[in-house]
Amino acid sequence: MLHHISPSSCGRTWRRQNSVKKCSFTDLTIIFFAIKINLQVAINFAPENMALLTLTLFGDVRLNRDGTGDIVLPRKTQLLLAYLAFDGGRAVARDKLASLIWPDRGEEQARHSLRQCLFTLAKAVGEGGGTLLEADRQQISLNPDHVDVDTWRFERLLVEDTPETMQEAVAVHVDDFVAGVSFDDETLDSWCAAERTRLRELCYETLARLSSYYTDTARLDDAIEAARLLVTLDPLREDGHRTLIRLYSRSGRRAEALKQYQRCVEILKRELNIEPDAATTRLYTEMKTGKEPAAGAAESTEPRSETPIEPIEGGEPAPAPPNPPIDRKRVALASGLVLFIVLAIVMIVLELG
Repeated sequence: MLHHISPSSCGRTWRRQNSVKKCSFTDLTIIFFAIKINLQVAINFAPENMALLTLTLFGDVRLNRDGTGDIVLPRKTQLLLAYLAFDGGRAVARDKLASLIWPDRGEEQARHSLRQCLFTLAKAVGEGGGTLLEADRQQISLNPDHVDVDTWRFERLLVEDTPETMQEAVAVHVDDFVAGVSFDDETLDSWCAAERTRLRELCYETLARLSSYYTDTARLDDAIEAARLLVTLDPLREDGHRTLIRLYSRSGRRAEALKQYQRCVEILKRELNIEPDAATTRLYTEMKTGKEPAAGAAESTEPRSETPIEPIEGGEPAPAPPNPPIDRKRVALASGLVLFIVLAIVMIVLELG
């Protein structure tokens, strides 16, 4: 049975439908502008818009604010930052830090010195530097969202394991770990020496791999440069000297190869009062008699110590280095763009519907 629909009721129905459609469009417009304003506020006041701090631990310990200049750090503060960075950004107990850095003071006095150190550091960094440390009453850690540490960056690049990132990592390792800091305490000094050796071994192994890669790809000049860096990094290791000697010989630079052997002999005699080992002497004899040295750019680079490096006073090994600080400005902009597109599609559907 068909129902009679009057013209007036049709008009009311049409107006109601369009009223709902118009209201929905208005609401969406208001929502869009509200999102836009909030995103802009978030971008303007995001912590990442504060100056990013860069902590350098290879060589002299330096804390830099967004490339504008180094922040002056007392020696004890340098030790504090170096140990926090070593632990991969993981929180360290306040009592442990206090006893390590002020071992000559009583427990209460050491804790007071730590509090004073933290206050002075926060004042030096200033509000524009963001939150360098995350601290509560029990523990302290570096804030990976606000600080980029060169040792973390070095190990992240090695994890990527490509010739390009290995070359970048080698460029980051400009000197030994905290080479410019002296230690009063034997425990802290032993920890630093172990970490320094670990990082140097990683760099040495990377240079050896680069030299081998460049040799295999017929880039002998690059291979020789990597081998020179090997010898510079640790002149007492004969495998580095042998790698460089072979590369000189392979590239037709026999005179330089023979000179490199003599340098190796002089260094070993002066520093260790020993003669080169059998493999190095045999290589020299082969060159001297005109025999081509066996092929191969880099030899095995076994670490001198197989003892894993752990934090002081035991505990679990240090975790992987934190990822670089997240750029929330870009994340906010990308989110805003997605929301804009979604709202635009909804508006078009409503208009067409």
